[in-house]
Amino acid sequence: MEIVERFEGFFVDEIESAEEKLKFKLNAHSKLYLLHLLKHLSHGGDFFYTEIVKDKPLGVVLLEAFHKNIFERIRDLKVVGDLSLIFSGLYPEFLTRRLVDIDYFISLGRKSYHLLSDTYSSYKTKQELFVLYSQLVEDFIKLIEVLTEISHELSFLDETDIPKAFSRWQKTRVRRYLEILSEKKVIPIDSREDE
Repeated sequence: MEIVERFEGFFVDEIESAEEKLKFKLNAHSKLYLLHLLKHLSHGGDFFYTEIVKDKPLGVVLLEAFHKNIFERIRDLKVVGDLSLIFSGLYPEFLTRRLVDIDYFISLGRKSYHLLSDTYSSYKTKQELFVLYSQLVEDFIKLIEVLTEISHELSFLDETDIPKAFSRWQKTRVRRYLEILSEKKVIPIDSREDE
């Protein structure tokens, strides 16, 4: 039990440290959701939802969700959103050998959470879930920035591939990628416009 508490404390500390470094605060809904997601990931359970995803691309899982009952649709949309968020922020190197890059997964994740928000919007008893998923859509890039900082701290990022860092910075404007470029003395022309 002590190990579990250490992991929870570690994730809280990492999220707060990333917020401080990035000079923004996540919305409470988004922060708790991210903390829950990281805790679930650390426990190893069924995070990767192998029975849902199997060997299918997440885009296919999203499309197939429309042909399922409401409960399975909600479950599948959550899986797509969660995995897109984790791959885009915490494990971007997972995307290296894919035909699509980080911007595709960002779009897919935001769309999944948006569809969940729409689903819950019509249920008066589920307004908290409507607010949660609406907030996740709004904060998606901030969540990726926090996860990317955590990924950096855990040495999950390949910081030697300058073209990849440049491409990902262009597609996301995540500050960690700009810092990687700056450390290698590469300053994108339009970087000053975004600051």
